[in-house]
Amino acid sequence: MRRKLCCSFCGKSEREVAKLAAGPGGVHICDACVEAGRLFMSGTAALPRDFDPATWPTDRFVAALGPLHATAEAHREHLAKIVDTLRHREVSSAKIAEPLGVSCQTA
Repeated sequence: MRRKLCCSFCGKSEREVAKLAAGPGGVHICDACVEAGRLFMSGTAALPRDFDPATWPTDRFVAALGPLHATAEAHREHLAKIVDTLRHREVSSAKIAEPLGVSCQTA
């Protein structure tokens, strides 16, 4: 079964938006959030109300749990690939650990 995708910014499902683009590490962004970000970055508009999760209806929170969990897992996998690449490049554990805020042994 294909997992349901949602925008990582506004929480709307792929069925509630016109377009949904995938980014690295399981992050997705919808066309409305791209436009809101464009307007915000240009200084012509404030972020829309949808960006504040406190305004989301309970049903949206519940519907977002599965996709958000999948995004978190994808981030973990993406992070692991980056760390593995750095190890392959013989970057020290200390250099990897510092930005992660973990011990050298953990890194």
